[in-house]
Amino acid sequence: MSYLITTPYIIKDLKPLKEAGADGVVIGTPFFSARAAAIFSFDELKLLRKETKQLNLLMFVLVNRMFTEEELDRLTDYLKYLKELQVDGIYFCDEGVLQIAESLHMADRLIYQPDTLLTNSCDVKYYLDEGLKMVTLAKEITLAEMCAIAKHADGSRIEVIIHGRENMMHSKRRLLSSYMEHIHAADTVFGKRTLYLREETRDDHFPILEDELGTHVFTGFTLAAFAEIKTLADAGIAYFRIDGIFHDLAYVCEALRLYRAVLSNQADGAEVFADYKKRYADDHVTTGFLYQRTGLHKERL
Repeated sequence: MSYLITTPYIIKDLKPLKEAGADGVVIGTPFFSARAAAIFSFDELKLLRKETKQLNLLMFVLVNRMFTEEELDRLTDYLKYLKELQVDGIYFCDEGVLQIAESLHMADRLIYQPDTLLTNSCDVKYYLDEGLKMVTLAKEITLAEMCAIAKHADGSRIEVIIHGRENMMHSKRRLLSSYMEHIHAADTVFGKRTLYLREETRDDHFPILEDELGTHVFTGFTLAAFAEIKTLADAGIAYFRIDGIFHDLAYVCEALRLYRAVLSNQADGAEVFADYKKRYADDHVTTGFLYQRTGLHKERL
């Protein structure tokens, strides 16, 4: 079975997301979540858990920031709270989360997503053998490499991010605010999601976001894997995530319906991709690194 996981923006989004084909949602909260499509208050978590249960949606929570020594007690209390809520999964990248979760007997709810680091089946097996619920493969490896990993590990506990803008850089410094201060500009940049960088020699727009965790830069392209999702599913991979950051509910619902149509053989993935790329030309839709190795070797002269 293939599970489509995506990102709501408000609680009322859950029902239309379910109707569009979502099997689960990823929830961001203050302090603990990095690069979430939307941030929900701690009070809203109970309502989200109630609604997701009623709609038969899986509920995953982002705990994907790096924690300092002084923040571990707060992290421990939060993990206890998520255990009480019986959330279905918790994304993390900091190994400290794993150690605390193991002490709380809840490692089976963890999803390891270290961004660029999970690139081979040995690492996948290691973390799955630790009892984690699943792992998320790096977005920077190819389609062939993802399929090979799934065949050598337990693909039913592997997730691949198939759609959306990809994070490419994070700094704990508030770089935008520092720059605005340097040029003596009065513009407020903190928390804005409409800002982007543009290189002089390329037309790509790189969304840039500054929040309480620092500065985040995203790819100048939007990843779309309409033509590849069946190959990934046939390789045994079970979970696929659509990240709706910088977009809205209608955008996410459309993507969900299109991927469902491809998975159910009601639409051809390559044709869907070609049409989607034309309609969202400003998003620079591509297949990301699915066919392009990021580890390039310089040719000998």
